[in-house]
Amino acid sequence: MSDPAASGEEAVAALRHDLRTPLNQIIGYSELVAEDLEGDGHARTRQDLEKIGRAARGLADLITREIQPGRIALVGERAENANGESARAANDHGVIPAAEPVEAVALAAETAKILIVDDQEENCTVLQRRLEKEGHTCVAVYDGTTALERLSAEDFDLVLLDIMMPGIDGREVLRRIKTDEKLRHVPVIMISALDQIESVVACIEQGAEDYLPKPFNPVLLRARIGSSLDRKRLRDAEQAAFAALQESQKKLAAELSEAAAYVQSVLPAPIKDGPVSASWQFLPSSSLGGDAFGYGPEKDGKFGICLLDVCGHGVGAALLSISVLNVIRAESLPGVNFSDPGEVLTGLNNAFPMEKHGEMFFTAWCGIYDPSTRRMRFGGGGHPPSILVRADGTTDILAAKGPVIGAMPGMKFASAEAVIPPAARLFVFSDGAYEIVRHDGSMMSHDDLRQLLSHAPHENAAAWTMEQLRALNSQPVFDDDVSLVELSFP
Repeated sequence: MSDPAASGEEAVAALRHDLRTPLNQIIGYSELVAEDLEGDGHARTRQDLEKIGRAARGLADLITREIQPGRIALVGERAENANGESARAANDHGVIPAAEPVEAVALAAETAKILIVDDQEENCTVLQRRLEKEGHTCVAVYDGTTALERLSAEDFDLVLLDIMMPGIDGREVLRRIKTDEKLRHVPVIMISALDQIESVVACIEQGAEDYLPKPFNPVLLRARIGSSLDRKRLRDAEQAAFAALQESQKKLAAELSEAAAYVQSVLPAPIKDGPVSASWQFLPSSSLGGDAFGYGPEKDGKFGICLLDVCGHGVGAALLSISVLNVIRAESLPGVNFSDPGEVLTGLNNAFPMEKHGEMFFTAWCGIYDPSTRRMRFGGGGHPPSILVRADGTTDILAAKGPVIGAMPGMKFASAEAVIPPAARLFVFSDGAYEIVRHDGSMMSHDDLRQLLSHAPHENAAAWTMEQLRALNSQPVFDDDVSLVELSFP
């Protein structure tokens, strides 16, 4: 069952709204006409318009005060007060409130396209004429359905929305605007009578920017519209900046992807035949990493390999690693014997001091294999020792002492030597291959990797090892670049 008291309150509110609507229109039109009449010749007319406005305001205030639930009862089509008397068209003191002074209309600092939604055409006309005088472009519609259609078809900077409308009322229009992804950022100012404050509060909680009471105060109208538009422009600027940032990140990601593809392209191809066969696995922890490596036969029949690990990640680390690798490939270090890994590391240490390369240093492991003697000369600078796996699964460590490259100019690096037995495999790698946090929270060690490699199959050992490392890693991605080169000796 409906609540009779609530129904009575709604009926009284509707009556109050209907009585005040033409008065608000009179007030609005009188102010507009008065603003258009300039000069001393129209002084008398302006005074008469001000009297009309004062009288309309006085009557509107009386309606607001007297037509309240409990003060009147609806009897047929008459409104009587609690004593059964007709409502008087005067206030308690017989004084009609003074009208607001008419001010000259100035153009708004920034203009906008505004949608006015009110079922009373006259109210729309008053608002539209006043706002267009300030330089705004206005579109007026008289129901909620048309308002939503226009908002879907056109871009508006602001909506002035009446709360009380037949059919789809202002609150429902506001709800649909604020739940539409395309429209939710359009500011909405609710239009209401002063006694509709509960509805206004509900609308603001629902996302309305502000509200305007009827009749419209020109100064308040200009201020609240200006404030709402300022906030919208700030949001638009933020969204534009965010969109530009996203576009910039998209372009940067594409460029990083191209750079990563280039790094991959300069890595050597696998070797299946010859005195040494080679394969590798390479997985940067980000788009670009600091690992790089190269290998291949030398002019004198020997076989060389070098693996680098530059500190850090990103463009700088990748550029330095590729630069160092190209220097080694071109053998462009003056006075360096490239058949001696220790001399190569000494030359790199002098050519790439960290203070001249963004405070970046790198580690390296270099080796030269002579198939005729089966001897491998090797040197290291701060790099993990390589692991030699014999045919029976036993292992040896090929370690060479030396600091990181670039940190101590003038440092001399020595070479070591090892004999490679038949059917052996040598694994050269970066520290990312074993500095892995396992699922139980423990960190893998170099010895753990040594044990893993001792059980690697003879076919596709590098790929198999990488899969094992992925399974051991507790993170979705590796914390560091992972490079793993496998050299097989018949």
